[in-house]
Amino acid sequence: MLAFTIPDTRHFMALLLKGDAFDDFAFRQGEISAFAYVSIDGKRDLDYYDETVMEPWCSWSEIKPLVFQAVKGKKTPKNMKLVLSLSQEKTASFPNTKALFWNLLFREDTLLCTLSAAQESFSLDKAHEAQWESWVLDFCQSHGISIQKEN
Repeated sequence: MLAFTIPDTRHFMALLLKGDAFDDFAFRQGEISAFAYVSIDGKRDLDYYDETVMEPWCSWSEIKPLVFQAVKGKKTPKNMKLVLSLSQEKTASFPNTKALFWNLLFREDTLLCTLSAAQESFSLDKAHEAQWESWVLDFCQSHGISIQKEN
């Protein structure tokens, strides 16, 4: 599991909340403490839809406006926790992997990120975790996001 901080939170939050860099990620859950406490479950309510929807989780692009409304204002949120995951389609290219998570925790003007992976079946082989970490580091580099690895 890789843990890192984002020194330039302003740039990262602009990409996350105003840009489209994260729009293909699935949104799993979020908690925001700002003017009010907001909790969002990203599980899609399949009974709501007339047509068949394949993804069980809402995309970040669907949830982003709700999160933006909760955090916008003159003061930064006290804290915010978001859990994103790679889409099922992209996760399929990782061996023995059920889900890949990017956990974001913003607290006291610090943005801490941790990565994790859920396996399809138990294995001591952690190649999928290394591949996921590499994928995220490449993603960060391609979007101008500098990181600082935690020990």
